[in-house]
Amino acid sequence: MRRLNSHSRSSLFLMEMILSLLILVLCCTACIQVFALSRSERKKAREYNHIQTLVTSVGELTEGWDGNTVSFLSDLPGGICDQNQIQYFYDQSWNLCEKEKASYYMELTLDTDNSYKKVLLTIFSMPDTSLYQTRIQFPLITKKEAAS
Repeated sequence: MRRLNSHSRSSLFLMEMILSLLILVLCCTACIQVFALSRSERKKAREYNHIQTLVTSVGELTEGWDGNTVSFLSDLPGGICDQNQIQYFYDQSWNLCEKEKASYYMELTLDTDNSYKKVLLTIFSMPDTSLYQTRIQFPLITKKEAAS
């Protein structure tokens, strides 16, 4: 009878160890997922910070813009102009770069009518994944209105 009792204790100890290892593995798996998610969220937050800066800059330039594409490009240099569209290419660190080295790009579609100046701003992650899009519009003030 004593032998059976001794065997039962070692079996119980082995089951406790297996259960402890299982709990440890589950905790480690959860921690790895949390760290992976935090890295992904940090990347998104960094992208949105740069996007916010670019949108603010374009909005302020649009407010003072005279409606001419060339003047917009002179105020925000580094873009490639094609009629009423301007494209800016950015590398992984959000520095201006060439199209071949780009990780992100911003496309501005400029438009004016009799009463408004409008900019459609779209920011993409390469290759062509839209991250953000907004329309910025201000009233067009003519020289005659500005003088009065």
